[in-house]
Amino acid sequence: MLQSVSVAPANPANSASPRFFESVGIRTGSRVLDIGCGNGDLSRFVARLAGPQGEVVAVDSSEAALALARAAGGEPDAARITYRAVDLAADLYDLGRFDVIVGRRVLMYLPDASATLARLVGLAKPGATLAFQEHARANLPFGLAALPLHQRLYDWMWDTVAAEGGDVTLGLRLVEQMRSQGLSIAQARNEGVLIQPGEPSFLPTLMRIMLPRLIEHSVASAEEVQPDTLAQRIEDEHRAVGGTIVWDQAFLAAGQVTG
Repeated sequence: MLQSVSVAPANPANSASPRFFESVGIRTGSRVLDIGCGNGDLSRFVARLAGPQGEVVAVDSSEAALALARAAGGEPDAARITYRAVDLAADLYDLGRFDVIVGRRVLMYLPDASATLARLVGLAKPGATLAFQEHARANLPFGLAALPLHQRLYDWMWDTVAAEGGDVTLGLRLVEQMRSQGLSIAQARNEGVLIQPGEPSFLPTLMRIMLPRLIEHSVASAEEVQPDTLAQRIEDEHRAVGGTIVWDQAFLAAGQVTG
């Protein structure tokens, strides 16, 4: 008898990514840089857009994340992906020039996003596009009634980002940051990150992943998070309140290098 494999619910914060990055001008043969590539999910997506004549260079500071990305392998009819370890908070070594530079939830984790943006503009070809998905702390989450458990998880998440030196306002200032580097904004919008009723929540998985960071920065203890019962408690709260929960907002901006 085959046993079913439990698959973690997808992170709804990523639901805006395909629509956005597909619209930023990645064409067959494009040379694309993916900054803060993590496990390579976005890298593989843009590689499909660039096609076999294209090239993707994907960089991250985490060797563990890069190992996961490399293990996923390439895809037929997609661009070759080269994964490299890079500290985006330091000087970028010569990666060549790019037609498109993309990033998802990476500038918000850097101590000086403006300095990194300036270095990225230096890697862009004339007329190239830089496109980013970022987030920001806001007056969330909200729903049809109070959500004390969801609120606690939201605060723990953003308190951890702040404790790590991240910029919890970056999403709200993304367009301003890009314009300050001489980019002409081609599109800018935001999309709500929604948790729908009757669907498994991604929050238990998120909290398990973040738990070591919460503990390291004294944001919350394992006893406070109670990961073994968290999924049921989240489900109970959502069921009691009903309706859609607005958990977060994704800020999406693309700009072109002029001159």
